[in-house]
Amino acid sequence: MSMPVRAENAIRGRDFYKATLTDDGILITSHGHVRSGSYSDYDRHYHSTNASSTSLQSIQSNNTFLETASLVSCVTCLSDTDNNDRLLRAANVSQEQIRQQNGQLSANTVIPFSRILNATYLTSTHNDSSPGLDSVGNDSDRLTKGTDLSNNSKSGTNHDLEDGDGDADDLDDVDISPLVGHSSFSNASQIDSKNNKDFPLVEITLAKPRRHDIVPKRLILSLNQQSKIPIKSDIVEEILSKSYQNIKRERSILVIINPHGGKGNAKKLFMSKCKPILLASKCSIDMAYTKYSGHATDIARTLDIDKYDTIACASGDGIPYEVINGLFQRPDRVDAFNKVAVTQLPCGSGNAMSVSCHWTSNPSYAALCLVKSIESRIDLMCCSQQSYYASFPRLSFLSQTYGVIAESDINTEFIRWMGPARFELGVAFNVLQRKKYPCDIYVKYAAKSKNELKIHYLAYKNRDDTNDNNENDIENDIENGNRDGSGTGSEGSSKKRMVTEMDFKLKYPLDNGIPQDWEKIDPSITDNLGIFYTGKMPYIAADTKFFPAALPSDGAMDLVITDARTPVTRMAPILLGLDRGSHVLQPEVIHSKIVAYKLIPKITSSLFSVDGEKFPLEPMQVEILPGLCKTLLRNGSFVDTEFDSI
Repeated sequence: MSMPVRAENAIRGRDFYKATLTDDGILITSHGHVRSGSYSDYDRHYHSTNASSTSLQSIQSNNTFLETASLVSCVTCLSDTDNNDRLLRAANVSQEQIRQQNGQLSANTVIPFSRILNATYLTSTHNDSSPGLDSVGNDSDRLTKGTDLSNNSKSGTNHDLEDGDGDADDLDDVDISPLVGHSSFSNASQIDSKNNKDFPLVEITLAKPRRHDIVPKRLILSLNQQSKIPIKSDIVEEILSKSYQNIKRERSILVIINPHGGKGNAKKLFMSKCKPILLASKCSIDMAYTKYSGHATDIARTLDIDKYDTIACASGDGIPYEVINGLFQRPDRVDAFNKVAVTQLPCGSGNAMSVSCHWTSNPSYAALCLVKSIESRIDLMCCSQQSYYASFPRLSFLSQTYGVIAESDINTEFIRWMGPARFELGVAFNVLQRKKYPCDIYVKYAAKSKNELKIHYLAYKNRDDTNDNNENDIENDIENGNRDGSGTGSEGSSKKRMVTEMDFKLKYPLDNGIPQDWEKIDPSITDNLGIFYTGKMPYIAADTKFFPAALPSDGAMDLVITDARTPVTRMAPILLGLDRGSHVLQPEVIHSKIVAYKLIPKITSSLFSVDGEKFPLEPMQVEILPGLCKTLLRNGSFVDTEFDSI
């Protein structure tokens, strides 16, 4: 069998492995190495029929080395610091065993489909129209170029973006630990190799942990077409369809970067941590940089939605808020909310959306979750105040707050450079002062008591766990349906839910007054209000699980209220329980599920905070808008808060 010059150059000096497909991923059956400049070494091995894994491993490169910190890291954990220890325990692989790998893939190693970003042919076994054949040898040729849209809202001009700047070009060989004891390992040595001369040579790109991040890496495989599972189509297409089961491939993404967000590192974080993963996944990327407050709203309002299926906000939580409201203000908002998914790449000081939806605050892991996550619909909240109601109400995806939390959030903007610590400092200061924020609050309950709330939570969580709306887990490739039926490669099994104009219609318009069936919260509590907080996502910051019972689409928002008269000795365990979500169990905390509320302040100097944005101090009315926004959820759900076991 002859090999094209470009393919020969592509593998020169690089390791290759014989492999076969399994239900769980690609099983490595043996290892070989191409010496620099010596294609004949590869050719002799490629046509051999009885080479053992031992002899193959004996010709490993002496130049390879092992990154033990990243060898067996889980690629989808929320915690970005305990990945190694946790997966080491799960895989039962000792550090001594790992060192003996010498940086190579041993036989019986399984590369999970969940880690695979792309696959393409290298050999001439397939015709020249095979995907990726003509792009071998120069990664920059096949990395999609983007467009800088930073000036679009002003001038409408586009500027070509440079190539990947080397971010994704260093896709060298991968080190992965064998998952000892896996069922797929049995009889691996019996893989048929009689027809190995016809094995296609495939290059896969996968996400490889490196220290606290993940990076794209390339690996050359000689794939046995007599695999352990039936091949329904072209082998590369089979790999891709299993790697993106019920998931849209090659997304068209507009990345909106807030260069001043958080500590001012958003652009650097995106370019170094996120962009390589997105490019390696063959996503098409355009970039826009915000230049003033509300710029992302202008971009989303005037965007050509036919060009994109995803808006990724490389920022904190402020840019997703602006984008959602920009889409809401469009004359074709129905089409916009049906076409575009809004998600976050955590590059700001507040990354609640990413932690809740992607289960991580690490930018590179979030990028992997973006390309491997499920298109799902989540509830939004519509906020109405007299000062802006006549033009457009405001949509909220995260939370609204009044009292201690609001002032701690907004009034600490001058120390934003401190990152998330500024918020904690502000809360502690206001709690110690025992400040009161008197008001009247009227609510429409979905679940009033804590017992009713637990029943509500379990009912909706169990529904989501068992019906077709939940889809495959990134790590385990669970085969389920899609929440809205989207997907490429294979369509989701559930019926696609489409938004209509009726979904934007308010059930409780501000001008209609307070409905008869709403309840007024006890004035003895609201006249001494300390914290008023409503939200739709479990995390409000990377380490603050404020709404542990929040669910993506249960048609309700979570309400938490505290009394400013609560002694500091009792407030301490409440605040200390925020990271675990156990604060809602304290008897001093009111915790309910509501579908609407109206808050009327009785003071003249304070504010509201909506998704971290300052709102005027005037009566505010909020109601739930079920399933309005399309976003990307890992495994089709919010991060598991373990609320049912707290």
